[in-house]
Amino acid sequence: MSQSPPVLVEREGELARLIERAGRADALAVDVEANGLFVYRPRLCTVQLAFREGDGIAVGIVDALRVPVAPLARLLGAAGPPKVLHDLTFDARMLAEAGAPLGGAHDTSVAARMLGCAATGLGALLLSELDVKVDKQLQQHDWGRRPIEDAELRYLADDVRHLLPLRARLAERSGALGIDEEIEEECAYKLATALGPPRDPRPAYARIKGAQALDPQGRAILRRLVAAREAAAEGADVPSFKIVASDVLLELAQRRPASADDVRAVRGAAAGRAAGCVAAWLRAVEQGRSDGDVPEDERALFQQARPPRKELAARRAVETRIAAWRRAEAKARKVDEQVVLPGHCAQDLAEIALAEGHAGDEAIAAAIARIPGLGAGRLARYGRALAALVAAAQPGEPPAAAR
Repeated sequence: MSQSPPVLVEREGELARLIERAGRADALAVDVEANGLFVYRPRLCTVQLAFREGDGIAVGIVDALRVPVAPLARLLGAAGPPKVLHDLTFDARMLAEAGAPLGGAHDTSVAARMLGCAATGLGALLLSELDVKVDKQLQQHDWGRRPIEDAELRYLADDVRHLLPLRARLAERSGALGIDEEIEEECAYKLATALGPPRDPRPAYARIKGAQALDPQGRAILRRLVAAREAAAEGADVPSFKIVASDVLLELAQRRPASADDVRAVRGAAAGRAAGCVAAWLRAVEQGRSDGDVPEDERALFQQARPPRKELAARRAVETRIAAWRRAEAKARKVDEQVVLPGHCAQDLAEIALAEGHAGDEAIAAAIARIPGLGAGRLARYGRALAALVAAAQPGEPPAAAR
């Protein structure tokens, strides 16, 4: 299959012509690049498209800093040709923010994982499946820099040019195993998750490792320190981690420095960009001391008691039973365990077992049918087996969570 040089799109008229050409394709490979490692608020910088045209694959690279990408919405949405991406989560979020949300997308990383591939990174898959080696030296490049040089164009094109052949090769293997439906269901789940609310809705300071162990004043100080870091990062237009690491803020919240020398005694608290933040750290500590605790509506985030031993034992028993069933079924079908039941579905099933193990058959069946990403095919194949796993959760007294 022939390769033509990538076309750089920098004007709205050029984008319209690319959309017209790509809209006639049977499938569309998509990739994006942003500048999140270099600025406070990441921006979509490029959108790469590849599609079969004639006897070759055409590649268009849209400069998203020079031309709005919202006109791509119909092409990239469910009404456009099927899309192929690799690890679509980041791409889906950036495109949605830019006004061109994805629909009808297939993720080659999902297919590779369900096929049991040892390595599912794009470079590794292209090498193992197509014997194609791509240069990843620009993986952490600042894609906000202009102009886009020829070497950068080649890199962008290589990241998307081989996705359609990779999709075809993996489809041969998944078709032979009869697992296409499971892969597509997981791709749809991954896309829905990417476009949905964050899985962890807690504020940034509460997600820092070690925050749960702080006393009320310590967590109030940490909250103020994180806010100070955000202000400094926004002012410098850099990612917050480039100001100071989260573990340094945690140590400041633990030590509660009262002077600039105290701050400098904490490694990293006054180094690099943080050197200009010493006064801000001291103000944050003083504000946190004055607060005494985090806002009342956030205190519940730190008051989650450890479940009783009996409840933990019941959970482990349920998870072990589900894992054993999944492992046995995967072995019988000669497929990966994720094909039988993705990990997130297994977690949801365990929650149902603990909450509704003693409910009636109809209630259990309805709860199982609502599991996101399970899909009609798995429900038809495994519905009774999954219901039996739930019903067998605890044959005796209902667990505390269900009472």
